[in-house]
Amino acid sequence: IGLIYRFITHDRVPLQPERQSLSSSIKNNICESEDERSTGSSSSSTSVSSLDDDSNHVSLKKRKEIEKNSNISSKASLSEENFAPPNLLQSYLQSVTHIRMIILAQSRSIWFLLPRWVYRTFSSMYQEEERTMGPIRDFAKRACVRAQPGSPLYMLRERPSHATSSTESSAQANKNSDGVDNDGVVSKPLLDEAITLLFAGQDTSAATLSWTLHLLSIYPDVQTRLAEEVASVLAHENVTTDTFITKKIVSKMTFLDAVVKEAMRLYPVAPFVVRKLTYDIPVVDEDCNKKTIATVLPEGALACVWIYGLHRNKILWDRPNDFVPDRWIDPDLSKGDAGQYMNGAYMPFAAGPRNCVGQPLAQVILRVVLARIIHQYKFIDQRLGKGGQGPSNLRKDMQAGFTVLPSGGVRLLVKSRY
Repeated sequence: IGLIYRFITHDRVPLQPERQSLSSSIKNNICESEDERSTGSSSSSTSVSSLDDDSNHVSLKKRKEIEKNSNISSKASLSEENFAPPNLLQSYLQSVTHIRMIILAQSRSIWFLLPRWVYRTFSSMYQEEERTMGPIRDFAKRACVRAQPGSPLYMLRERPSHATSSTESSAQANKNSDGVDNDGVVSKPLLDEAITLLFAGQDTSAATLSWTLHLLSIYPDVQTRLAEEVASVLAHENVTTDTFITKKIVSKMTFLDAVVKEAMRLYPVAPFVVRKLTYDIPVVDEDCNKKTIATVLPEGALACVWIYGLHRNKILWDRPNDFVPDRWIDPDLSKGDAGQYMNGAYMPFAAGPRNCVGQPLAQVILRVVLARIIHQYKFIDQRLGKGGQGPSNLRKDMQAGFTVLPSGGVRLLVKSRY
């Protein structure tokens, strides 16, 4: 989440003290933004997700100034006693995990069928939801206030649609269209955008990375080939553990791109999407007597698109259930996949104007993080080969959740390559 925070804000203020771990090793080598912004030597030691106001690094006077600028709400500035605690990142991560469960529970309960005001008035679940959303909103407000010029979130701040007051006149909104005013008040539209960007980018990236590492651990030949490509490209670009891997660099890793695409084909993070039809849609089919019939889906109906089934449709994909990254780069193999050439047949982030808002962010983060960790570490599934178990026997089932995750999690042995 720290990577995504820095990506959308370009903010370098520490969030938490650096810790020597696999994650901090990854964080120290992530590109700053999609437009190839790179940090200078003076900032290379700053962790990408280290965003905590550590008193060892910031003077008391400066700390109070930062706290003052961060104490904001969607309608009024927060008081000093409501300022987020030093472990803001940890609180945010815990809240994000918990809010997933609350949303799922609410969607499967009677409250989902009742008017929203009934849920808010009588449900204890709503009270828990509001408590859980506190750290999430605080973290998003912090991102809005600290967004630097040129960052994605700062550009959103400047839009008239994200002005701080929804009641001000159109002319006034255009005159003062910044989503954060001089008093540190964050507009609700801007706050909603920040919450979505932070959550969507982090959640989809984490889920897809889990599935990708799971597949690479049970297909060691694919993992070895990927590690060799990454090492070759990084050596050619003179990238070390102390320098950043950029979007431009990972764009030269064709097999890496194929591995990520194939993982998302087999395990799209959102296995289905629901859309409201804006006009009648006839669906033509054949009955048992081979007579053509048409079923009309009426305007206003809710249609569910089963992405998981679409990605494994044997009419669209050759060997639809197999992990074959080469299908994306081998012309002979790609000829057997009509899904690669048919609009809407491959849509791991959905499609159209309502597709995943975090898609561009997730696409970059996924490839950069995967390149870094595969270059440094080897991932082993210790079940492989035991009792004659092959990859097909070890593939994880999907666990229904806010996003689709491997059932029971992924337990891997991690070894250094050097």
